[in-house]
Amino acid sequence: MSTPVSVDLLEEYPRALFDAVTAVFPDWLRTRAEQIAHAAGLTLTGAEMTALDTAVAASAGEAQIELCSLLATDVDDQRRNPLHVLRSSTGPVTRFLRGLGLPDAKRDEFETRAMPDDAYAIGPLAWIDMGDDVHEAGISWGAWKAATVLTRRRAEGKVG
Repeated sequence: MSTPVSVDLLEEYPRALFDAVTAVFPDWLRTRAEQIAHAAGLTLTGAEMTALDTAVAASAGEAQIELCSLLATDVDDQRRNPLHVLRSSTGPVTRFLRGLGLPDAKRDEFETRAMPDDAYAIGPLAWIDMGDDVHEAGISWGAWKAATVLTRRRAEGKVG
């Protein structure tokens, strides 16, 4: 886990993405875990819901720190993307589901290799999965990042 970075250091588009994601990600995690349990024929007890809330808070907290750290990193130095951060932060919720005795989700070879920490396919695959606000912020951030990189490469004489 990264050292927490102040969200105040984020530029406009990274900040908009951070705000949009962190506003909905805890509910996304909770809903996905409930859907997975329900699909397995389970109805969560009050104690299990409390444990799920704890797992969601831990996963969302990890995602918030890692996402802020990534978005504060210069675009030329970023080695992961924000969706990967979200998918890799599902550990506490994954452990909760394992504790219920649920088998891992059936995933193809690529998904298993690309997202080894997300055994239940909890994390979002695309921005739209978390709603229109996140989708718009994600697309805008991606366009901003691409424009930033392209502007730099042009200034360096590396592209016409």
